Amino acid sequence: MLPGRLFNLRGLADAQRGLRTRYARTDISKYISHIIFSVVLGLFAGAGAVAFHSMLEGTRNFFEYFNLRSYLGIDLNLIFIFPVVGALIVAAMTRYFPAIARERDVTSVIKSVLFRNGFIPFKVTLFHFLAPIISIGSGAPLGPEGPAAKMGSGLGSLMAQAFRLNQREMRMYTVAGAGAAIAAVFNAPIAGVFFGIEVILLNDLKNQAMSALVISSVVADVFSRAVLGNKHVFRIPHYSPGEVGDFPYFLVLAILCGAVSILFFQLRRGSSFLLSKKLSLSNEFLRLVPVAALFGIVLLGFHQLYGIGYSTVNEVLNQHHPLTFVLALLTLKLVFMALFLEAGSYGGTFAPSLMVGVLLGHSFAMLMNALFATSLDPVVFALVGMGGVLAGINAIPLTSILLVFEVTGDYHFILPLMFVSIIAYLVVIYVNKGGTYTLELMKEGIDVSKRGEMDLLGKAKVRDLRKTDYDVVSHRTPFRKLTDILMHSTYGDVFVLNDKKELLGVISLRQVRQAIVSHELTDLLIADDVTAEVPVVTEDDPVSLAMQKIEEYDLETIPVVKSEKQRTVTGVLTHRDIIQTYNRLLDAWTTDQFLTDSRPRRP
Repeated sequence: MLPGRLFNLRGLADAQRGLRTRYARTDISKYISHIIFSVVLGLFAGAGAVAFHSMLEGTRNFFEYFNLRSYLGIDLNLIFIFPVVGALIVAAMTRYFPAIARERDVTSVIKSVLFRNGFIPFKVTLFHFLAPIISIGSGAPLGPEGPAAKMGSGLGSLMAQAFRLNQREMRMYTVAGAGAAIAAVFNAPIAGVFFGIEVILLNDLKNQAMSALVISSVVADVFSRAVLGNKHVFRIPHYSPGEVGDFPYFLVLAILCGAVSILFFQLRRGSSFLLSKKLSLSNEFLRLVPVAALFGIVLLGFHQLYGIGYSTVNEVLNQHHPLTFVLALLTLKLVFMALFLEAGSYGGTFAPSLMVGVLLGHSFAMLMNALFATSLDPVVFALVGMGGVLAGINAIPLTSILLVFEVTGDYHFILPLMFVSIIAYLVVIYVNKGGTYTLELMKEGIDVSKRGEMDLLGKAKVRDLRKTDYDVVSHRTPFRKLTDILMHSTYGDVFVLNDKKELLGVISLRQVRQAIVSHELTDLLIADDVTAEVPVVTEDDPVSLAMQKIEEYDLETIPVVKSEKQRTVTGVLTHRDIIQTYNRLLDAWTTDQFLTDSRPRRP
């Protein structure tokens, strides 16, 4: 009886395993596991945001202008020391962890989703959790949302690695984690969802990450509210939401928001030129510490610039500062935002954009009232300006509208908010010919301008695909010898070189046939007589540029030269090789395989 019982038990166990396997493959199990993972990610992102907020607030409160004397017994005139101390620590972190430090903004999250299937090493997440706390907590006039998004995406990637999820799911939860963290930091779940759509997904509304994004954002926000409390960041006094007749003034404000956003980009470019080109500063300490010292000195007269600036926003909304002082704060905030970002500090631009928008909107209404005896309410223009500058600087109009609405908890000014945010965004897009994040990606050869499509060939260099088995002839080669070389050539055409071994052009079988038809005395021809000009690419060009030229000139091959000036041929790139490479990269990017280790394969 015992063997029979054992046989029955084994059969039952096998049947149970088979049932579990079949259940694991059913659609309902996939949906349930997806919901569970989204909830878990929301809890992780919410806890991470709470920890980030608590540590940041603790650091900021410790160094707060009015708390220095009570905490440390230090004279208030020594406030400039603290940004310098923070800069020294941050510069040291950048110096000793350069590879990790380069992954400093939201653009790196987008690239990890596009090219690494959402894989983010935990050490990157940890580094960019601590560095902004030190930077912003010691006074840098930046915001917490960029670091929070990196932290959330890193937690999503970590969860996918821990549970051995496939690459598609890793991408999905990396995106969802970024939105969930934004939701938790700002207590704005809807804005967190739209942040994931507009920024990380590059407006791809059909992406499978949508459901995970919504669930995890809601859970993260609920967790954050449960721990930190359900209160709004800004204290808004009573105001008049404005009349229809005020919309021309809102239009002017929208254009000003766009102009100020463009000015910020110009200040960043100017700061980069000053530090990198004019002063030739590459040392992390020499770039950041002087900026922090200058900022510390400015804090002696304008301590309202310290840190994130929410308290300053509340002061301006409640009209505690004169117009000239507000204008000075606006100017200094823009300048030091640009300087700190280009000098190598860590932080985001959402919160500073809100402050700049309040300063701009409040100043605009006060000026109109003073100059033209209007009765514009500075509070409503300040609130609307928040959305305008946020949309302009970050190219996220929908997220801006929803974020301002959620952080204020006020619906009464939603119409001018929508109007100003969209107009400011369009002004920036018109002038810059693209949004903030798409332009940053374009600088690195990644074309995402077409609704989230990416240029897979943008990161590949010509030198990686070029071949060296090309055929060349001298420009003096007789026609009869040329035809023989051409008939036996590898690719059906040959490159023609001058006496200095530089490229003159190309000869193909088509050109030889035309020469035979149009010339009676072909024996008198030489290679130079039938050479056609041909576009070239250099070894450092992206393969996408080579593909553009091949399609534009209807070529099968394109010569590779050392440089545009030094036209020495170093190889050849074929249309066929480019297509094969593209298909391989596309296949690697979309492959849905279970990971065999904690790190996914890279294309």
